[in-house]
Amino acid sequence: MSETVSMDDRGRLVLPKRIREAAGITPGAELVARARGAGSVELSDPEVFKARAREIGARKLSGWNEESHEATAYLTESAREKNEAR
Repeated sequence: MSETVSMDDRGRLVLPKRIREAAGITPGAELVARARGAGSVELSDPEVFKARAREIGARKLSGWNEESHEATAYLTESAREKNEAR
């Protein structure tokens, strides 16, 4: 779906109702605007980015066990050795 919009002299655009509804953009919504190259701008809901980041993090960190992490084991051992030396 696409529609032609025009920019006023202050740089404002009005997104047509049909486009807003299709994208789920509600009045007062804050959007992230990114230039995608000459003549192309992308508008995105930052909540979508946050949800995607949480999804990726949950998938990549599933099964994470801090106690079995190499750095944690090293720090735990170092702390134990320091306490024993006292």
